[in-house]
Amino acid sequence: MRGAIRSFIEATTSYKVCNAVDDGVSAVRTAMDSGCDVVLLNLLQPQDNLVTASLLRSKLPSVKIVAAVDNDQLSPATALDAVITKQDGLSKLVEILKALMPKPLRG
Repeated sequence: MRGAIRSFIEATTSYKVCNAVDDGVSAVRTAMDSGCDVVLLNLLQPQDNLVTASLLRSKLPSVKIVAAVDNDQLSPATALDAVITKQDGLSKLVEILKALMPKPLRG
């Protein structure tokens, strides 16, 4: 699934996907090392990923954080810039990315 998301984002925008990781610790480390502009979290385990979002927000306040959730029951936490349901699809994700970052910051 990550490969499909990466391919879709890179094919439909001028954004570059830096990396895809398996856990919150790797997400924070990768975001800090790569200088990325946006982090997409898959909130299958909301507690762990909301902790990851809080850590990202504290260490990288300018990074945009988008959470993909199973349903729209989750209200956006203060650490999140946007929430998308998995049913919304990739087009909605790209729409959110473009709204958060009208122009790519890095190339």
